[in-house]
Amino acid sequence: MDFIEELNNLSSRIPDYKDKVKGEQATIDAFVKPFIRALGYDDTNPTEVVPQFTADIGTKQGEKVDLAILKNDKAIMLIECKDWSSDLPKVDVSQLFRYFTAVTEARIGVLTNGVIYRFYTDSEKPNVMDIEPFFEFNMSDLQSSLVNVLKNFTKDKFDLDNARSIAVDLKHRGEIKRILRAQLETPTNGFVRFFHKAIKSQMEIQDFTNVVKLAFHEFLDEQNEAESNGGDEQSEEESEDGDGTRSKPTNLRVTMPDGNVIYHHDGKKTYIEVLEKLGLEEVMRVRPKNVSKEPFPYVNKGIKRGGFWVRGTKGEYGGTKGRKAELEKIASLLNVSLLVERVEKTPKSG
Repeated sequence: MDFIEELNNLSSRIPDYKDKVKGEQATIDAFVKPFIRALGYDDTNPTEVVPQFTADIGTKQGEKVDLAILKNDKAIMLIECKDWSSDLPKVDVSQLFRYFTAVTEARIGVLTNGVIYRFYTDSEKPNVMDIEPFFEFNMSDLQSSLVNVLKNFTKDKFDLDNARSIAVDLKHRGEIKRILRAQLETPTNGFVRFFHKAIKSQMEIQDFTNVVKLAFHEFLDEQNEAESNGGDEQSEEESEDGDGTRSKPTNLRVTMPDGNVIYHHDGKKTYIEVLEKLGLEEVMRVRPKNVSKEPFPYVNKGIKRGGFWVRGTKGEYGGTKGRKAELEKIASLLNVSLLVERVEKTPKSG
């Protein structure tokens, strides 16, 4: 079983387990340890994973980190756990902050409730943990871009010397995106003047501000439109056969519980029609990452269907394979029977 499959399996179990998991230790056993195993670490091996790891500092003795991941007898990652029902953004990070300072070789601190994982490092001052995380991973929303980031912290890929530079890079990228989000809503004078000068506009700055904001939104809308309508012809998967040749592109064919078969040349249309047949309200209840009553942010804002926005997702794997996995997961969460097949893509009629 590969990395993404292990994450998907754990993600699918979490909704069923929550009502039965009571308290911090139960959260660790049911959610956190399987996550650690998915990263490739053996939680039964005391040279790799140590529960209640000692992190004494100064006169404060007896401090214990819930879990520490070790490599070559050195702690590389400290994990502080909370009950799954904890509102993680509101949890005080001072405890993890102290542990991080005490265990000088650790470069990564993790605060988790078993569903959300917030990763910290010391990008501003050596051996002093930043207050803000550089990366957040949500087991209820397995986005492929975030899964790829998480791979840097798996046993096979983790590099102690490189961990901090990866973290700093991620933090800076996150800050840049935050600035762009802010500029999208309320462009600053400097941001507006950059474009005003670049295109040699004769408009007054106060009038030009709204032009910049509208252009920014239109640009993102156009990018979204291109992604929604232009990618399927090229992105539908071609798989490699055992002899190294490329097989023909595949598409989705879905048989609904009533026996009705849904198939379109455009796989995204098949995917969205199936969601509509299942009921967008119901799908939104179990998969809010893909159906919402509000537009999704930026280029992934989605396709409007009635009072809902639907992401024409390419899924964690991309193309047909990703949509198939997503539909099967939704069917399981809704407890309905769908036959979702990857079939050879038929030529367009006419």
